[in-house]
Amino acid sequence: MAILSGKALIEARRKQGWTQAQLSEATPSRINISTISRLERGKSTRIRDATLGELAGALHASPADLCLQPESERDLMKLRIGEAARNALSLAQRRYRISREQIVEVAPLLFFIAAEQSLKRRAQRLEELRAASAALAEAHALTPHLPKPGLVDEAALAREAASIAELDLFGEKSADHGENPFALFLSDALREVLGPDQPGAQVQWPPGLWPIYEIFAAEAAELVGDDAKAIQAILCGAAPLREQPKGGQAPSAAWARAEFDARYADAGEADR
Repeated sequence: MAILSGKALIEARRKQGWTQAQLSEATPSRINISTISRLERGKSTRIRDATLGELAGALHASPADLCLQPESERDLMKLRIGEAARNALSLAQRRYRISREQIVEVAPLLFFIAAEQSLKRRAQRLEELRAASAALAEAHALTPHLPKPGLVDEAALAREAASIAELDLFGEKSADHGENPFALFLSDALREVLGPDQPGAQVQWPPGLWPIYEIFAAEAAELVGDDAKAIQAILCGAAPLREQPKGGQAPSAAWARAEFDARYADAGEADR
């Protein structure tokens, strides 16, 4: 069976100026509209050769034009994400009732927005710090007999300015204290969404590694009930949802707890 590209199918159909219903009518076997819709959304990428041939013929395209090219397949296989992020992707799909492909497609746009907002906030706070430093210096000039206050390190401010100009999201070129300004920005944004008193409203992102966060607790609870450890196992990625057993909440909760214990029994939860 071939591997269809939903995007290629959409582009070929739109090139003809057709709706999904019109494409269905144009195929010899009148391929069901729901089937075409699933294929375009990436819900069912493997397709029988006969079906592929009908679609390609109706669209005046070759079967290869509608399929993932070998290079594209290899590129997809190179993408690796952690189980926590994979679980979050599935839970986001469950919460908002859209496909994972749609979430992935918008991810670069959302990252761009967050990154630019983070850099803008850093620039604003840098100017505020410079203004406060200048005001403090002016105030001291009026009282030179008093001890000189500790002023801001101008070299540090210059490094921060250069870091922002170079789009250094993690501030690696700005300071050596280990704080990640982008993670701090994301944590603030998450607290704004969840509320300041909600647990888990924090993002950790060690430079060079992956972000650590826990969201969609309500959606995880739909899968395992009110079992706190089972929910935690899903949110932190200890229990991969792609391996979730069937049978309802009880067996899923037992499985998630066992996966959590197997992963953290020795290290302890605090070492995660």
